[in-house]
Amino acid sequence: MIASVIGTLAGSYRIVDTISVGGMGTVYRAEHTLLGRIAAVKILNPEMSTSRDIVNRFFNEARATTSIKHPGIIEVFDFGYLESGNAYLVMELLEGAPLSWRQRAWGPVSEHEAAAIRRGICSALAAAHA
Repeated sequence: MIASVIGTLAGSYRIVDTISVGGMGTVYRAEHTLLGRIAAVKILNPEMSTSRDIVNRFFNEARATTSIKHPGIIEVFDFGYLESGNAYLVMELLEGAPLSWRQRAWGPVSEHEAAAIRRGICSALAAAHA
């Protein structure tokens, strides 16, 4: 886990709150210091940031993602290293809940909803492969 980074900068984004902690890193809510734009900042854990292969894959995915313009593909704004040496990625912050939460709250999705979700996924995959 990363020591508290709340209040520090990732590029031009000030980290303001923790969103989620995972196996590879932590995702934070951040705000651009001049524009006020809200974003998500994913910071790799220190042990991940010391692996050149992992960081190269992390940054290559960021570069590849920026070339895809599709509503189902998240927009990447920036990436780099914090002063601590941890690699980070700044991306658009999406509001909402996971499908698993939706299913727990309202039960299984209908066939119509499932088909719409599949179409969206296939459309995003096609854009990524193109």
